[in-house]
Amino acid sequence: MRQAILIAGAAALAISAPALAESPTPLHSGFAPDTGAAFATRPTTEVAQAQVPAYPPAAPTIVIAPTAPPAPQTEIPPPAPAPSYVWDPGHWAWNGLQYIWQPGKYVEKPTVSATYVSGHWEQDPNGWVWVQGHWDYPGVGSSTPPAGYPPAR
Repeated sequence: MRQAILIAGAAALAISAPALAESPTPLHSGFAPDTGAAFATRPTTEVAQAQVPAYPPAAPTIVIAPTAPPAPQTEIPPPAPAPSYVWDPGHWAWNGLQYIWQPGKYVEKPTVSATYVSGHWEQDPNGWVWVQGHWDYPGVGSSTPPAGYPPAR
């Protein structure tokens, strides 16, 4: 039964998609459609590209949750892709309504001596605040890269 409903919905969408891409049809004679809105009449060929943040990164957004996060889920990290990667464990993220589990991932060390400090939740008078993960550099301090980093290309 579920498959029949899913197939019927997909067919309806496939049939109606070209009609949705056309210009709007006026409902009353004598009225022209609003020309201020741009309607797509054919597919575009643009490709979305990720934006690479400049160093240093912008100040992180402060996330405050009203309740404590659930206990972390157990994760078994897969083998590292290379020796220069460290495991950033999964964590609960607050989306404004509820906590959502974000699985762990590998992050590459910016320098051989850098140590990764995982993000974590801290209780605050206003609720629970997410503290973003960061790199510690020996003798320099937290999230401050050594002189000359990133290396010139």
